[in-house]
Amino acid sequence: MIHLDINCDMAEGFSRGRQSEDLGIMKWITSVNIACGLHAGDPHIICRTIEAALRHDVKIGAHPGYADIQGFGRRSMNLSVNEVYELVLYQVAALAGTTKALGGELHHVKLHGALYNEAAERPELAEAVVQAIADIDEELILYALSGSKLVEAGLEHGLQVAEEVFAERAYLPNGRLAPRELEGSVLISKEERMEQTRQLVLKQRVKTVNGEHVDLAADTLCVHHESHDILQFLVEVHKWAKQNDVKIEPITAR
Repeated sequence: MIHLDINCDMAEGFSRGRQSEDLGIMKWITSVNIACGLHAGDPHIICRTIEAALRHDVKIGAHPGYADIQGFGRRSMNLSVNEVYELVLYQVAALAGTTKALGGELHHVKLHGALYNEAAERPELAEAVVQAIADIDEELILYALSGSKLVEAGLEHGLQVAEEVFAERAYLPNGRLAPRELEGSVLISKEERMEQTRQLVLKQRVKTVNGEHVDLAADTLCVHHESHDILQFLVEVHKWAKQNDVKIEPITAR
């Protein structure tokens, strides 16, 4: 049997009103990545999202990014290695403490946006990120882009690593995500997303933007709450999983 975690980035709004968990997504995912307040989120939505995750028995992760609210953390900040270390340390510690205060326990860490992409490529940034996580809690699971430098750094440091793939993002021939400014970088149709999910989960490979295929390990599948017809897509994934001997469940800490 194939085991698959489904994760989703959340708490990326700024209000006391209705939050993304009200969409019903928590029912269909097994882990959630909660923004830590620098690229998005505020104390209120962070707490509400943690509480929703606890109600649904969804594993809670910190989702740190660059301090870039205007750019939603998708712009490079050109920080030093030490500054990246401190940035990640601060955000993960804040999410871990808030989660503990609300009766939960932090399960994993997944970077956001430009920091996610840059740590996937630059070994020195990957090392800074991994060191920050390990200095807080070496039992935390690192969610990292499949086949990336961050995966390598995490494993070298002895962290448990979950290699992440994406249901609705197009891939380049080198196994990296296609830049968002590239036309077709985000898959819109449910059929496209389902086909990519099937390929990633069952065959551990993905079709790239130039029609080639690249092999990728798929421990956890990322979906985005703002994606078109996200609930219908998640329901379809669960239905497909049952028919194909794929067990959707959270990643267990070793």
